[in-house]
Amino acid sequence: MHEPAPFQAAGRLIDFMRQADEPGLINLAAGVPGLEALPRPELEEAFRRAFAHDGSAMLAYHHPEGDHELRELLGARLRARGAVVEGRELIMVTGCTQALQLMLTVLVKPGDIVACEAPAYYGMLELLSAAGARVLPLPVRGETGIDPEEAGPLLERWKPRCLVVCSTLSNPSGATLPDATRRRLVEICRRTGTHIIDDDIYADLLEGGAPSPLAHWDEKRDTVSYVSSYCKSVAPGLRVGVCVPAPALREQVATLKCMQDLHSAVVTEVALREFFKMGAMEPHLAGLRTRNRRRREIGIAAVQASFPEGTQLVQPRGGYMLWATLPGIVDFPALRAAARARGIAFGAGTVFFPTAAERSCIRLNCAKATEEQLTAGIATLGGLLREALEPAAAA
Repeated sequence: MHEPAPFQAAGRLIDFMRQADEPGLINLAAGVPGLEALPRPELEEAFRRAFAHDGSAMLAYHHPEGDHELRELLGARLRARGAVVEGRELIMVTGCTQALQLMLTVLVKPGDIVACEAPAYYGMLELLSAAGARVLPLPVRGETGIDPEEAGPLLERWKPRCLVVCSTLSNPSGATLPDATRRRLVEICRRTGTHIIDDDIYADLLEGGAPSPLAHWDEKRDTVSYVSSYCKSVAPGLRVGVCVPAPALREQVATLKCMQDLHSAVVTEVALREFFKMGAMEPHLAGLRTRNRRRREIGIAAVQASFPEGTQLVQPRGGYMLWATLPGIVDFPALRAAARARGIAFGAGTVFFPTAAERSCIRLNCAKATEEQLTAGIATLGGLLREALEPAAAA
């Protein structure tokens, strides 16, 4: 039975981020790209052009919604994917997390019902917990994500204030919603008065190219707001994100953003603008998708060779994370301690659910460690899992 309920988030974003640059750690936990995947030469040239073109102007206070030309460029990219949006409607933000936080602050009051995927990104769950929301989990079913036939009756019954969904390469499950599901979810949510927050952060990593965002099916422009960033597709240190609220919410979001920090980092926005104008984005994405696919293949082979028999592994069509469902219940605190003693960190599945999970799951980041570390780390983790689960199987 899926019912909305308040909860205390099990994971803390700050704990994952503190591991991101820890020396000597085989980091299979935090969802961050490896340094060698970052387009450093192109970004160095983009920063040089930014200073040459904008000079001191980009070191001053700036427009609250962000660099005008960058917003026009990003608006054009969204239109090419089927969204009806103008550049002036975009609000530049400091990473996708700020975009989510802004939208939830505007939409959700304590006690409101919010629907989300189960599993879902632990950082988003932490935001929902802090907002005092009652969370309605919508189960993710394999590589195609939320099933509208299952989710529809739940949305009809509870009529949540909003639905937060990572529509492409969802973190952590790797699921990508088919077009038919996207259209159906928009239809259902319009009928139930449920506002959709479409987290599109991984769309550019999908092999074959980014699909249409949910806004493509929102002809009335009253049901879907869009959030994303270039932290996964270009470089996380830029901290450049984007928020496109539905028109009726835009002024509230822009005002709240300005109250929080006046505006985001102008220098990195202008550098990203120049990165696009150089024509660097598409070649970079082509190389990044190839690298991610190789890393996933290495990770999949290592899981299949070392994890307990009966492990179920989602094989996504892009990105650099794997989601494994284990054949038994794992004592994650004990497993985490044993893995850390061997210099390995991983994402325990418990932090990705607002309710107790029926089975134990693990998220593995294949991007940050070297290829040798990736294979060795997964093999060691697999051995620890077999040790942990074999006694239970024998009993």
